[in-house]
Amino acid sequence: MSRSFFLAGTMQGRRRGAEMIDQGYRAALADVIARWEPDARIHDPLVLMAQWFADREQEIRSAHAVLANARELYREDMTPDVIGIIDAFHRLTAIAADSDVCVAWLPDHEPSMGTAAEMQRAYHAGRTVVAITDMRQNLAVLACSTVILPDLAAFAEWLDRTRAPSESGSRPIHPA
Repeated sequence: MSRSFFLAGTMQGRRRGAEMIDQGYRAALADVIARWEPDARIHDPLVLMAQWFADREQEIRSAHAVLANARELYREDMTPDVIGIIDAFHRLTAIAADSDVCVAWLPDHEPSMGTAAEMQRAYHAGRTVVAITDMRQNLAVLACSTVILPDLAAFAEWLDRTRAPSESGSRPIHPA
């Protein structure tokens, strides 16, 4: 039986506006997962949001940008586009909770509030939460992780150790 994986990880982090960290880690995680579990279902929030908002991306980005200059924000005053991305965030955390494994990529000692919410929701749903990070003392990471690993190679080794017993055959330990 194949497992499902939710790819949590820093998008915006401490950056302002629409600036995001390099999202290349998502493809690297998906590649490693697919190598160890070819039938795995992979849920990538970046891909899902692109699908959900493909026809309204520019309008949503503009509505989101306006928030930076607001002194106070009240939900009842937010535009439908902003409410739409808020609802998408909640939808994503629900997908994290429904996935067998939530993989949280948290590099460079940089916390991510969105990733923390996805991790917490998955953890409270009894799912496996794998944090790939060097944050060994961050309370949110400690409280919401099943396992904390240092890097992609350690994640590949973990996948090898935890794959279903029915999956046989040798696979390389180090990802390409």
